[in-house]
Amino acid sequence: MRKWIVTMVGISVAAFASVVRAPAHADDVPLASTLPVESVMLLGGRPSTGPLIPVVGNGTAHLAYELYLTNYGHKPTRIVALRVHGIAGAAFATTIEGNALKSSFTPAAPPSRVASYDSVLPPGASGVIYVFLNFAGRETPRRLENSLVVEADGDPKNAQRIPLAELTIRKTGAALIDEPLTGERWLAANGPSNTSLHRRAVIILNGAPRVPERYAIDWIKLGDDGNSYSGDEYKNSSYHAYGVPILAVADGKIVTVKDGLPENVPHAKKMAVELTLINMPGNHVIEGIGGGLYVGYAHMIPGTITVKPGDQVHRGQVLGRLGNSGNSTEPHLHLQVCDAPSFLICEGVPMEFTRVSLTRYKIQKRGETPIKLSVEGTREVSGEEPMEDELANFPAAQPPAK
Repeated sequence: MRKWIVTMVGISVAAFASVVRAPAHADDVPLASTLPVESVMLLGGRPSTGPLIPVVGNGTAHLAYELYLTNYGHKPTRIVALRVHGIAGAAFATTIEGNALKSSFTPAAPPSRVASYDSVLPPGASGVIYVFLNFAGRETPRRLENSLVVEADGDPKNAQRIPLAELTIRKTGAALIDEPLTGERWLAANGPSNTSLHRRAVIILNGAPRVPERYAIDWIKLGDDGNSYSGDEYKNSSYHAYGVPILAVADGKIVTVKDGLPENVPHAKKMAVELTLINMPGNHVIEGIGGGLYVGYAHMIPGTITVKPGDQVHRGQVLGRLGNSGNSTEPHLHLQVCDAPSFLICEGVPMEFTRVSLTRYKIQKRGETPIKLSVEGTREVSGEEPMEDELANFPAAQPPAK
């Protein structure tokens, strides 16, 4: 099956990442603050501003955050390892180093969003480490201690440890939601993981870096053959997801509506309209669901949106129909939850679905072409978000509350 590249946003700083368990050797490296002044590496580091709320997937908790780094010194700084240690609550310790660190690190303005990079910052340069922690169960530590092992490039004798600000994990705060669609074989493309295109989309607007799509999902409907369409792949109507009703995932109030944008030709070289910060989500709806959280539904068919700003809506209410408008390569629903009423100027927040069944599956291919999707069993889950490329079945929507 092809890799689904239908992410909504194209302004990003990104790289692959993974977290592996390794000896916590950072404790054996001297603190930078204990060394002679001329030996101290002047590396600055600060965490992302997004709320540290774990996402629950595959029965365990996961946590995504970013570390923004700048070399203020006159020597190249090599980042050797990132050590993460839990404080109070569930025990946790991990170290990211070697190839895992290279795939987690990206310089600012990287040539490619999908490449690994040597974790060296020249004088005056900046970069990002993408962190995606995988915990043993649903419980997490209460706080996290991060520290970097660094050295002057090419001189391991100057290895030193730089502690970063302690991070507090919020035990609650994920959006509790119902299904946005109904039916079977909905692929959670670009869903939560550290290799997701959404995960690596850093947006810098109003002077601050944010990751609004940190836990976003592109919902694509697969057919019996494991493909997302049948017939002419350049017609939106050929796609199994096209025209499916999009449902409000929670009770709330509509704060933003954009309609009237033409749709794209699937996988065309050029979008139907020149993209701006306003029309990137295409025809869309943003709903406030309380608790400072907002749900964004993107890429609808023009003229199908049934609500307007100020409307009170109920979970299960039809908001519009799934299409291919805005920054989209084929019909899909881009769904994200944020801490502000925007697709871009916000920080992404995890979702917890009240009910969904997740399907184990395999796709048989002839060459690169999917020819058969085989289901190997399903499990009903609650209070979880499907992870990247999981296949979900959504139950029929409950009637909206009166």
